[in-house]
Amino acid sequence: MSAFPRPHRLAVLLLAAFSPVALAQNAAPASQLGEILVTAKRDEAASARTGTTTKLSAEDLTKRAVTDMSGMARYEPLISVPSAASGSGNIWDGAGNTGFNIRGVEGNRVSLDLDGIALPDAAPKPDATTLANFGIGRDYFDPETFREVRIGSGTSAAGAGTPGLGGSVSFTTKSPEDFVSEQRPTYAEYKFGYTGVDKAKMHALTGAVQSGAMKAMALYVHRKGEQQRSEGNVVQNPDDWSSDALLAKFSWTPLVGQKLGFTFDGYRNEHERQFINKLSTNYPQGALQTSKTRRNRLSADHEMRGSSWFDTLESRIYVQDSKVDDRTNARYTYGSPAQRLIDTGYYNKSVGLASNASKQLNPQLLLNYGLSFENTESRRPWREDRTILATGAHQITNKNRMADVDTRKLAAYVRAELGFELGAYKSVLTPGLRAEHQQMKPKNLQNYVVAVPNAAKELGKEDYSYLTPSLNLSVHLKPELSAYLQYHRGTRIPTAIEMTGTFDSFSYTGAGHGYAVLGNRNLKKETSDAFELGLKGEAAKGVQLSASVFNTRYKNFIEYAPQADDPVNYPTLTVGLYRPENMGKARTWGVEASVRLDLGAFSAPLNGFSVDLAAGVAKGRSQDKETGKKSDLASALPAKFTTTLAWDDPAKRGGAALSAVHARGRQAESSITDPRSGKILPMFDVPASTVLDLTGYWNIGKNATINAGIYNLGDRKYWDYAQARGLAASASADIERYARPGRTAAVNFKLMY
Repeated sequence: MSAFPRPHRLAVLLLAAFSPVALAQNAAPASQLGEILVTAKRDEAASARTGTTTKLSAEDLTKRAVTDMSGMARYEPLISVPSAASGSGNIWDGAGNTGFNIRGVEGNRVSLDLDGIALPDAAPKPDATTLANFGIGRDYFDPETFREVRIGSGTSAAGAGTPGLGGSVSFTTKSPEDFVSEQRPTYAEYKFGYTGVDKAKMHALTGAVQSGAMKAMALYVHRKGEQQRSEGNVVQNPDDWSSDALLAKFSWTPLVGQKLGFTFDGYRNEHERQFINKLSTNYPQGALQTSKTRRNRLSADHEMRGSSWFDTLESRIYVQDSKVDDRTNARYTYGSPAQRLIDTGYYNKSVGLASNASKQLNPQLLLNYGLSFENTESRRPWREDRTILATGAHQITNKNRMADVDTRKLAAYVRAELGFELGAYKSVLTPGLRAEHQQMKPKNLQNYVVAVPNAAKELGKEDYSYLTPSLNLSVHLKPELSAYLQYHRGTRIPTAIEMTGTFDSFSYTGAGHGYAVLGNRNLKKETSDAFELGLKGEAAKGVQLSASVFNTRYKNFIEYAPQADDPVNYPTLTVGLYRPENMGKARTWGVEASVRLDLGAFSAPLNGFSVDLAAGVAKGRSQDKETGKKSDLASALPAKFTTTLAWDDPAKRGGAALSAVHARGRQAESSITDPRSGKILPMFDVPASTVLDLTGYWNIGKNATINAGIYNLGDRKYWDYAQARGLAASASADIERYARPGRTAAVNFKLMY
């Protein structure tokens, strides 16, 4: 696979350079070396103006043995991570995590950004005629490089970054300041990890140094594993994989109030898959697939403090290049037996800049404002080289899954925080407004649906503009406890794939009659109106509380729909024509609550013991705008409850935790019709489940730490509703394939100097 230039040598040389100096210093306690000082509480009183927010520190990710997105949502109610199982789609489709489901909204309606830079969308499969299935996911990073993960539930407030219609997830990478200072000028770390769920081993090296006004760090991570285990009774597709991540940062403070920073953030992974569960009359030998993912990001940052226009100004310019390439090789027996070699990809290259400023106008008024611009080039190639076995002849077919599209985004926002007295209570009113303009320009249309010439004539440059306001009122019932009421307006522009995604059944010949899936340039923006009432903070000594009630209405939801025959423009499409349409509206509502009890506050002998309780219950309904039919919103998650009893040694020598996660059962309402009987086919009724996890950590002296855990302690067979809800009740093999792992173990060891 492609890799970084001699990454192992780079990391070894880095540590070799740092370690002699580090060894000459007096070793600091483990709790002071490389510790990321970010709380792990689900919410904080200071964040009452941001609604429900889940925060995970680097330490939390380590204790949970998180290796991808799914581990981040393990204990969070009303948050899950859908994924595509290996071999669950067409023979050429990939696998992996497709994003987050937050309060019943998922896919590209939930934004993901890394250091404030948007990650590529998941790639829907036009041939599946649904936007809920994806051929390429959003696995573009290694969590070991993160210092914090922040999950915002519900529509994003007006502000910086990438807003999400149904939620947002922000990943923040580690920085030199997390490891070194004037008092501790050097730092070096080696970390080893093993996860039994996929027999993966991890090696990570970190080095950081400070010299005067300059700081630098480098972090390299290598992983190697295989397919994830499952409690299902069918054979999993073999999947041998490896990944490499490299994060390098340099910062310089030439003057007081001025700071320059440079970042390289790179990620690679490669999978060698065997689709042995794809055995069928058309593919009697299954298939082989090589999948390669690459993401490189270069950025330059500038921070400035003190001006008549701002107190702080943070600016960034960046380039991010992301590529996914899948090559599938399979023997095909339908018609003339052939060997199919299919290359499909998903490429996104972004160039952008952003500036965010804040100004304290007076003791009661804080103003935040910013501006951003981004240009993204998106490509979705699909090429087949079909070798006819009888003659050796090659049939080359190009039918890209979307048009080449360039997208320009220009956004500006302003948000104020106004303090005032509401009766006897200190209060803060936070109004905000975000303005955004997007322009999408299709290119190279000569390669777009070659077999359906009139399709390219529909496409052209599209412009979208919108305003999204937000308003939050937080009232301090006491200094550490706040109540809040908020309204957020959200907007999502149709993506390039939704506007130009395509698939047709007869591109191989260019003649005859068949069916096609085409884009739709007339799509409207999806919108949301989100209301939330909540309470968060320290309700009493030793009691941290967070609770919220939410109600969100969505309009113009986009989904594929069958179209009437069009003999004038598409005379050959007699079997069927599908397009994405603004099908209707939806509503989600529910309640979330979490409580943390520090038992030592109630009884001195219980110092170090704590109990965390969390629960979430939500409902969802949708309505078809054409028929008026109302139905269950299938993506709404079932109720989920978590309980954790933990002990953390007050002397910081170690700790342990026992967690229980219970999810109620749920069966999605079906829209699948049996073509023979005309009856509605039921969906898989995902059963309720209760899973126990046991974790612990031990600080070995001053310079070493061990974390270990046993997950699914009772070896229960269970399913994640977000992943399995779309399976038909009769699809027994797929149901078994989606069963979650049984009892597994994970361990990591960190050595610090």
